[in-house]
Amino acid sequence: MERGLALQEQGRLREAEASFQAILHHDPAHADANNAMGTLAVAAERIDVAINYFTKALAAAPREVRYLNNLGNALALGGKPEEGVPYLERALQLRPSMYEALCNLGRALRKLGQAGRGLPYLERAAALRPAAPEAHLAWAEALTDLGRGEEAEPLYRAAIDKGGGRAAALYGLANCVRQTPDKNVLAEIEAAEAQLGAAEARAQRALLGYAAAKTCMDLQRPDAAFAHLQRAKAASRARYDMAQHEGRQKRLTGLFNPGFLKSRAGWGEPSELPVFIVGMPRSGTSLAEQILASHPEVHGAGELNYLHDIANQLLFSLGDGGLFVEKIVGLGPAETKALASTYLDKLAALAPGTPRRITDKMPHNFTFVGLVALLLPRARVIHMRRNPLDNCFSIYSNMFSTAHAYADDLATLGRYYRTYAALMDHWRRVLPGMILDVHYEDLVADQEAVTRRMLDFIGLDWHPACLEFFANARSVSTISRWQVRQPIYRTSIERWRPYERHLGPLVEALGDLAPA
Repeated sequence: MERGLALQEQGRLREAEASFQAILHHDPAHADANNAMGTLAVAAERIDVAINYFTKALAAAPREVRYLNNLGNALALGGKPEEGVPYLERALQLRPSMYEALCNLGRALRKLGQAGRGLPYLERAAALRPAAPEAHLAWAEALTDLGRGEEAEPLYRAAIDKGGGRAAALYGLANCVRQTPDKNVLAEIEAAEAQLGAAEARAQRALLGYAAAKTCMDLQRPDAAFAHLQRAKAASRARYDMAQHEGRQKRLTGLFNPGFLKSRAGWGEPSELPVFIVGMPRSGTSLAEQILASHPEVHGAGELNYLHDIANQLLFSLGDGGLFVEKIVGLGPAETKALASTYLDKLAALAPGTPRRITDKMPHNFTFVGLVALLLPRARVIHMRRNPLDNCFSIYSNMFSTAHAYADDLATLGRYYRTYAALMDHWRRVLPGMILDVHYEDLVADQEAVTRRMLDFIGLDWHPACLEFFANARSVSTISRWQVRQPIYRTSIERWRPYERHLGPLVEALGDLAPA
């Protein structure tokens, strides 16, 4: 065990893994070896594997705070913060001054859309270790989510001064407030880029590139912004398999045909609680949710992975997707009801009180609208649409995870958008009345009229608080967290125009979907 830990400390991870696996070969329940394997899996970004190892470690030693902390953090990293929070809270009950658990709980609550609830934990962590940058950085990010960018700035500065997370802190500084000619971080970003050695992590280069691009956009320097974007893409680019994606879309439209859906009418749960807000990222989904969540009978739950988890249970993401078709076809009324109940139970657990509607704003749930119809036939789907060039350029100009690798190349992004548009056309044809199309440009032009239409669609009366959505203090952790704090503005319309000469591959890939 000691040899494995020493090798891990030296960065010799494969040799460390061999040591830990040798232990587990003789003792599969060995707590420390399972925990160590979990930390290796986190470093390799195999969070699902890490959760499995940490779970085994905790089963062997249920009161070990390290295992509680590690499992809770892995669950949060894996998109399940609601499952991770209880483990982190238990770790702090056993050791209230555990710095790592305080940071991780603050971050997990932020992912859960409860950044305000996480602030005290991050403040305690920063007080425990004043010289450590992690808590200051996490604290600043939570304040940014809450629309308190000016309070976040000195904390980002503190993280830099304490010698850690410089790239992440500069990215935060660029994004927490609008950059101006008199006050901006461009010189600092460019200096940090120049100081990166050849062996520096690509992630740092990408962060700094996106931070510089955002700053140049604020300063209305489109050519410089695009050059920074291209450097960021070069640092972060991951290949996206469009052929596999297009094959999955084709199988989806073939499976969810009118006959299939008609033969299963009335299955699942008839709840009207969930409202799905879907569309491409950067299409206005965050704005729509912020408006609806300002209604006293609506809880905005943010971007949830629950529907994707159900799809994974049905093997959607494995192989070529054929197993998904077989599994869905094999479901009966009892199975669809059970899956729907699982989703509804998790959804309801997120909301205080008893709201009449809860929004699930995962944009890519547009893939699963047929699954929604099967499991939750009375749910409503609000589809946000935006000028394709504005939408795609906004996606291209922001940093997304590798799951969104289609965003790293303009031509691939245009092809992806076409498959999305075709799939939504299919859902409208086979599910009449279930989907409300909302154009972002219409919402900007006449917020009240479009908001009334959305509320009527989900069965709620008008409430004037929806007009002052920007006063809603709820936590927003998406890229749009700054925009939803502002009253409706028009500057995002035709935003692609200054960058037109750089967007040829995108325009060509969009084809007839590109506006004239």
